[in-house]
Amino acid sequence: MLGAKQFLSYTIVRKLARGMTDVYLAFDTSANRYAVLKIVEIAPDPLTQLILEAERRGAELQKQLRQADSRVIEIYEHGESDGYFFIAMQYIEGRTVAEILAQEKRIQAARAAKFAVEILSQLDKLHSFAVDIDGQRRSVVHGDIKPSNIQIGADDEVRLLDFGIAKALTFTHSRTNLSLGSPSYCSPERLSRGQVDRHADLWAVGVTLYEMVAGSPPYQAEDTRKLEALIQSRRPPRALPDDCPSGLKAILNKALAGDLHLRYVSAAAFESDMRLFLEGRPTVAQTERRTAWHSNPTLEKPRFHLPERVSSMAETVKQRVMRLKPERAQRLASWLSILVALCWGLLAGLVVCVPAGYYYRFWRESGSLRGNLDYTQANVAGINADWDLLQRIQRQNAFLGGLSPATRLSGAVRSRLIDAADDVIERYRNSSDPAIQDFDWTKAAACLEHALEMDGSDRTARGKLALANGYASLVRGHSQAAQANFEEARSLMPRSPDPHLGLARIYIYAENNIGKAMAELHEAERLGSRPGPREMEQEADGYRFRAAAELSEARKYRDTSRASEERYLRMAQRDYERARQLYEPLVGFSNVTVALRQVDDDDRARQQLNEALSKPAKPQRRTNRRASRWQ
Repeated sequence: MLGAKQFLSYTIVRKLARGMTDVYLAFDTSANRYAVLKIVEIAPDPLTQLILEAERRGAELQKQLRQADSRVIEIYEHGESDGYFFIAMQYIEGRTVAEILAQEKRIQAARAAKFAVEILSQLDKLHSFAVDIDGQRRSVVHGDIKPSNIQIGADDEVRLLDFGIAKALTFTHSRTNLSLGSPSYCSPERLSRGQVDRHADLWAVGVTLYEMVAGSPPYQAEDTRKLEALIQSRRPPRALPDDCPSGLKAILNKALAGDLHLRYVSAAAFESDMRLFLEGRPTVAQTERRTAWHSNPTLEKPRFHLPERVSSMAETVKQRVMRLKPERAQRLASWLSILVALCWGLLAGLVVCVPAGYYYRFWRESGSLRGNLDYTQANVAGINADWDLLQRIQRQNAFLGGLSPATRLSGAVRSRLIDAADDVIERYRNSSDPAIQDFDWTKAAACLEHALEMDGSDRTARGKLALANGYASLVRGHSQAAQANFEEARSLMPRSPDPHLGLARIYIYAENNIGKAMAELHEAERLGSRPGPREMEQEADGYRFRAAAELSEARKYRDTSRASEERYLRMAQRDYERARQLYEPLVGFSNVTVALRQVDDDDRARQQLNEALSKPAKPQRRTNRRASRWQ
C-alpha cells in the first residue's frame, strides 16, 4: 500500500501522518475534491483487531456528531477494500497545534487560552451528547485530546480530530486498551484504573494548554514506565514560564491538581474560568485557597540533666556548709546560689546560644539555596554561584558532622540540578527544533558535573553528562568527540533513546551512512522516542546524501561499465524517491524546501544519464590501417 498511488477512486497525493494508522492527503476523482484518507491493513492479531473495532466505532460516532455540531470533521465514507479498512473524511487546510509548537516553540498565552476555550466548548457539547452504539444510547468522551489532534485552520478556527482509536476505551473500560492512548496526556486515574471519562478529557486539555504556554508537557521522563509513575505520583508539574499570567497559572494549577475533586467538574466550568481570564477578570481558580505544604513539626527540646559527678560535688559542698555557723552559712549559701546561677547561665549559653548562632549564620547565608529555586530558568553563572556558596557552607559546618544543616540542603540542590539538566534534554527530545545550538547543553553539563561531585556513583547522571557533552561537541563542530560521548551515554543508559538520536545525527551528517543512522533511529523509537519532523528531515537528508553518492558513482562508470552505471542509477532513483516521500509532508520546515529543490535537480540529472543509456550506441568508425601507417 505504501508504494501505491491509487486507492479506489482516491489518488494519493502525500502522507500526512504515520503511526498505528496511515493517514494520507488524497484527491477523490469521483467527487472532484480533496479528502483525508485513513487506512488500516486488516490483520488477525489482537492489537490490529482492537484498532479496527475502534476505528469503525469512531467513524459511526463522528458521523452522528457531525449532525449535531458542524465543527466536527465530516465523514464521506468508510468501509473495507482489498484487505484494508479505510475512512475518507473532510480535508481542511491548516496546521495542528503540535505542528505550530514544532515551528514556534511556544504559543502566546492569550492565543493559547482562546484555543482552549474553543476546545472546551466543543467538549461541552460532546459530553452532553448521547449516540447510538450497538443499539444502546451512550454518552461520549473524546479520550485522545492532545496537540496533534487539534487542528487550527484559517482565522484560528479550532477543530478536534480523531474520534477513532480512543473510543474503544470509552466502551470497554479495559486497562489493556490504554496502550492506544497517549500516556503524556493521560490523567492519574486513567493510568491507574483505566478510567476514561469526562475528567480524563479535562485533564488532557489542561496538559495541552500547559504545553502550548510552556513549550513542553508538564510531565516528562526517560521512558513510558517512568512517565506513568511520575504522573501517578500526583506531584505538581514543573514551574510555568515567568511570563505566564498569574490567572492562567491558577487555572492550570486547578486543572492539573493531583486530587480529582479539586479540578474543574465540567468542560463548561473550565471554559467559564478561561473566559474570565481572557476578559481580564479574577478567575475562580484564583479565589480558591489551596492547602500548602507544611514543614516538619518541631521536635520537643531535650531537657538538660545535671551530670552525676556535679551532683556529688554539690552534695559535698552542701554538707560542709551545714557545719558552719548559721550566719556565715547563710551568707555563703547566698553567694553559692549566685555562683550556681552564673554557672548554669554560662552552660545554657554554651549549649543553646552557640549552636543557635551557627544556625542563624547558616540560615542567613543559605537563603538563596533554601528558596524554591527553579534552575531550569537560571543561567550557568547563577548555578555556579549557588554551587560555590553550598561548598563554603558545607566547609563552615563540617565540624557538626551528621548534625550539619548543610546535609539536607545539598540533597535539595542536587535534585534541582538534575531537574535543570533533564529539562534541557527533554525539551530537545520532545521538540522538532533541528538546531542543536538552540538548547543550553553547556548548562546541562555544568548541572550534571556538580550533581556527580555529590554522588559519583550515579550512572544515569554520568550518562546524561556524556549526552550533554556530546551535543556540546557537535555545536563546536567536533563530531568525533561527540560520537565518543554518545557511545559512552549509550553504554551508561541502555534504556534511553537519547544517545541513539545523537548517534543517528552523526551517522547522517558526519559519515553519510544512512544504514547505520536508520538502525539508531529505529532503536530510539523502540525505546520510546516519537519521531517528529526533525527526525524525518534527518532520514530524508540521509537518503539524499546516499543518492548523490550513487549518482557520482554512476558517472564514474560512464565510459567503462554500462552494467555498473545502470545499477548505480537504479539505486540513486530509489533513494531520491525515498527522500522525496519524506520531504514532501514537511515543506516549509527547516531546510526542506531547499533540499527538495536539490532532489529535483539531481534526479533530473539522473534521468538524463538514464536516457543517454537507453539510446543505441554509435558504431565505432573503422580506421584505414594503410593510411594511418603513412600518416
